[in-house]
Amino acid sequence: MRSVRQTALAAALTAGLLGVPASAAPPVVIARNLSLELVGQGINTPPGVVPATTTQFGYVSYLLGLAIFKGEPQNETTALFTFYIDSNTLRVVSDGPLRVIVREGKFTIYRNPRANASYDDPASFRQGSPVLVAGFRQQVVLDTVSGTFAARNLDRITSTTPFPAGRRSLQLGVVGARFVTVLTGHTNMPGPPSVYLAGYTFSQP
Repeated sequence: MRSVRQTALAAALTAGLLGVPASAAPPVVIARNLSLELVGQGINTPPGVVPATTTQFGYVSYLLGLAIFKGEPQNETTALFTFYIDSNTLRVVSDGPLRVIVREGKFTIYRNPRANASYDDPASFRQGSPVLVAGFRQQVVLDTVSGTFAARNLDRITSTTPFPAGRRSLQLGVVGARFVTVLTGHTNMPGPPSVYLAGYTFSQP
């Protein structure tokens, strides 16, 4: 019975995201389990620039099992949800071939029904309406030999706004809730972009 209800909810919300009428339902559904998958790129300030900053941007490739692409191919040009991360570097620690980078910043998810983002224009990933904003602390572990890295963001929601989904509205989490973002990727020299990345999120108790 539980799986049937979840399937019905996903179908109703998907219908709304794609502009198809859905049956009557409660006005707001709160998704407390933030299960998202992310694909993107990043741009770092050049070495020696103070303060050191980084932006990471891309699209949401999975959102609670909903159909979230406007068409084919399923990439940044058709994604209905995008993300943008602004952060400042607080500290860099060297450990042999490893660089441990600590950052703090803001993570925003946007809903853009036009679905027209492009990596040639990083600002295009900020189009549409913000539906979730979170502050975070990030630790990146970079292997300078292989050029690969892993990152973990500890996120806390500061703003979340319901968005239309048929006769329902969907809200991603609640203010004050915590979740984790896990990213892996590879550096790109010379850029841009500085890095290619992908990852996922999950809620914390």
